[in-house]
Amino acid sequence: MVRSLENLKKVKKLSDFSDKLGVSTASLSIAWCLKNPNVSTVILGATKKQQLIDNLKSLEVLPILTQEVMDKIESIMKTKPTLPDF
Repeated sequence: MVRSLENLKKVKKLSDFSDKLGVSTASLSIAWCLKNPNVSTVILGATKKQQLIDNLKSLEVLPILTQEVMDKIESIMKTKPTLPDF
């Protein structure tokens, strides 16, 4: 339950950040996946034409994903994996 609340807070912060950027949270999330060097393939799931169109708008978001924006997303989500120290 606690983890769910933490995740909801993260999503709210990400949503607020995407609003500041003037893009949807979904487009920001898909663009993040496209920009992430650890992601090799992004598979879009859409059952309606409008969903596909909305998902493809993430391509327009890519240019605004500067290192600063990527760092801000990481500071919100805290999902960057860390390599173990050997």
